[in-house]
Amino acid sequence: MLDYRYVYLFKVRGKDLYKIGISRDWRIRRIQVQDSERMRLKLRILLAVPLFFSEYFEKRLHKKFAKYRKPLKGVSGGTEFFELRNYDGRVGLRGELLKYFLLQLLVITIIFLSIGLVLIGWSWEDYIKIMFIN
Repeated sequence: MLDYRYVYLFKVRGKDLYKIGISRDWRIRRIQVQDSERMRLKLRILLAVPLFFSEYFEKRLHKKFAKYRKPLKGVSGGTEFFELRNYDGRVGLRGELLKYFLLQLLVITIIFLSIGLVLIGWSWEDYIKIMFIN
């Protein structure tokens, strides 16, 4: 089941540590950033993207990057921090999120293009002839 959520990427200022946040409500993440100021952790939001997200994909992300975890002592949720760089040459978190975002963008574009073609009375064959043959 797909659900509309915000995907956040936090960076700890002064360290090469990151945290991924997935939430339905952006206010929760803003409160989390304000709490980090009190703990002298100073999180900064690098990326905030609204996506349709499945629970399977969220579990997959957390499982995939579990080996990069670098726990921070004395911080609530400190086990969720990780290094963004991947040293084994595989796709990193940025690449994984970008791939998911671009796939979603492609699907949405095709849906809106199909609706537009139906509204003006064209078929996909007419569109292909006009765009690529002429």
